[in-house]
Amino acid sequence: MTSENGRTRTPVAVTLLMAEPAAVVDPGDAETAAKLFKALSDPVRIRLLSLVRHSPGGEACFCDLAEEFDMPQPSLSHHLRVLVSAGILERERRGTWSWYSVVPEPLETLGTLLRSGGPLADRPARLTETRC
Repeated sequence: MTSENGRTRTPVAVTLLMAEPAAVVDPGDAETAAKLFKALSDPVRIRLLSLVRHSPGGEACFCDLAEEFDMPQPSLSHHLRVLVSAGILERERRGTWSWYSVVPEPLETLGTLLRSGGPLADRPARLTETRC
């Protein structure tokens, strides 16, 4: 016990539940994940990824993808370029057409973060006492 200005203060034990270091996303992984989430933050890009992933042979030609969307070619090209720049899709030129395929590693990275028990999907620790 300590005395301050004639008042007695009793120390109180406080237990803080901190995440295990392995469960916290490191800055590099956070940067990578943010770029991937940003690339996937548009419904058109989600559909494009799904169409490419489920195409015969795991690849799709631009001409086939264009038939699925009611938008100008430059807009569709922009969405595909964003997915390629993020490393989610790979593009291969064959003659005058571009063929797209899914790169599995970026999606596995997001899956690791979002899986049950992962750093972004695990239940947050509850404090027994409010600090703020």
